[in-house]
Amino acid sequence: MFIERDEDAARIAPELESMPILCVDTETTGLDPFTSELLLLQVGDLKQQYVIDARKCSLEPLRPVLESQKPKVLHNAKFDYKMLKNLAGIRMENVVDTMLIEQAILNGKQADGGYSLAAAYKRYFDTEISKEEQSSFVNHTGDFSKEQIEYARLDVLYPLELLYKQMPRIRRERLEHTVKLECLAVPAIADIELNGVAIDRERWLRISQQAQEEAERVRGDLDKEFEEYLSQNQQGQLFADPKAVQTLNYDSDQQLKEALESLGIKVENTDKWTLMRLEHPVSDMILEYRQHQKVVSTYGETFLEYIHPKTGRIHCDFRQMGAESGRLSCTKPNLQNIPSDSEFRSCFIAGEARKMITADYSGCELRILAEMSQDPEFLRAFKNNEDLHSLVATMMFDKPVSKYENPELRQKAKAVNFGLAYGMSARGLANQIGCGDEEAEELLNKYFNAFPAIKSFLERSAAVAVSRGYSTTIGGRRRHFDVSNMEDRKKRGQVERKGKNSPIQGANADMIKLALYELRRGFHERQIDAQLVNTVHDEIVVECAEEIVEETQEMVERIMRAAGGYYVKSIPVDVESAVADCWSK
Repeated sequence: MFIERDEDAARIAPELESMPILCVDTETTGLDPFTSELLLLQVGDLKQQYVIDARKCSLEPLRPVLESQKPKVLHNAKFDYKMLKNLAGIRMENVVDTMLIEQAILNGKQADGGYSLAAAYKRYFDTEISKEEQSSFVNHTGDFSKEQIEYARLDVLYPLELLYKQMPRIRRERLEHTVKLECLAVPAIADIELNGVAIDRERWLRISQQAQEEAERVRGDLDKEFEEYLSQNQQGQLFADPKAVQTLNYDSDQQLKEALESLGIKVENTDKWTLMRLEHPVSDMILEYRQHQKVVSTYGETFLEYIHPKTGRIHCDFRQMGAESGRLSCTKPNLQNIPSDSEFRSCFIAGEARKMITADYSGCELRILAEMSQDPEFLRAFKNNEDLHSLVATMMFDKPVSKYENPELRQKAKAVNFGLAYGMSARGLANQIGCGDEEAEELLNKYFNAFPAIKSFLERSAAVAVSRGYSTTIGGRRRHFDVSNMEDRKKRGQVERKGKNSPIQGANADMIKLALYELRRGFHERQIDAQLVNTVHDEIVVECAEEIVEETQEMVERIMRAAGGYYVKSIPVDVESAVADCWSK
């Protein structure tokens, strides 16, 4: 039924209230919630569907049902949530996202055609559904055609039909918790995108300019190191301009290998780990140059193009299951890629009379490792609030270690601790700390001798990944692996490595998503002037009014600890937070 009058929109509200479950969809003139227009709202169930002209009808009579806890099924719910919230002021609750459900079911498997509604529908029903009419809504004005209205109506049916096919698989694979968590987190992640974060343009440009100047300085020093090679290279070019400044492309593997060979240094490649192992000052200079150059290319003036012209803030695109571990990823731009010790973080600022709270889980992955392995030494250290890295180093090297006594041994133990959470091999550890493969292998052996329960857990996780073809987190999140050719040692090693780290990283992702959901709900229920503005792996950033910063900080820490404690029950989960005028950690 197509609805164009306010009285008809009000008339269907009681009928929608009586439906046990709803499907919701929108049609808009574009993809940007700040510049697009809401054209149609479609809502209904398998028996009755309504297509409402949002330009002519007030959606206020439908607000109670859309903001209620009644389940509302959507495909890519984040998009419709943002449109309804920003363009109609409707804060949709209890969404069920069939796109995220499909991602959770197939996580790690081949998803033919991807996760679009058309692709998912074809997998279950072997039927093609046409999405051609979708483009007709872009910048649409005037009346709607019968084809447009029918297209909009069918978009209410498809996700519901899809959900009923997905539900048996959810139950069979025990994914109820994962699916519920992903759906609960949708509005919180959508709010982060809508809220955006402010940026200090002038400071950003100053830091970027400094990086440019440093890159040019180091390039000049490098050119002097390779002066003889550059001179010979120029002489070999028949038509080279003798007045032109000769330099190398220090990001080119081939050019740099040839230049290094002129200094008597022969290498297979010029990646970071190879250069770190060279005992020659030029390697440090190359690494420094690349670091500055990466800053310039990644965080230069072009980064500021992401500032939205209407809001003056940066609104990222978060992929809720951007990694197969369950972690979020971030694009346009990728704020998760800005190092915690980078000056650029200080450019992301709170608004006037507001503060930023940056909170993160302390040693989160190691606490998860302790929980899952039940290693007695790890559990004791966390219960007694001991320095785990010093404890590990002391047991590995059989000598007293602290931040001040034999600190270099603590750094090695720290590299092993965090490396194991990512399934790091001996070669990876060698690259990380700049030692030989044999020394790295010896360090790992010492570690596992000191902590046999850790070794047992990791070996068991690797074996389960290979034998079952998937790994699971504490909450039941699954990551599937291709185990069709485990005779191939390289492929088997990759599956074993992922089998070790996925349960740990996945549990970390679950914690963050639960915390985001609870924080959004808490801010709303208490009606406090605080909002989520960013999240990075085990970190959450909140912006709030200056006068309630202490109350909000306490709330953030408490909710994050509770979310962590839902999964890690044997030891306390610690959260550290800081208050500043900017993103401070």
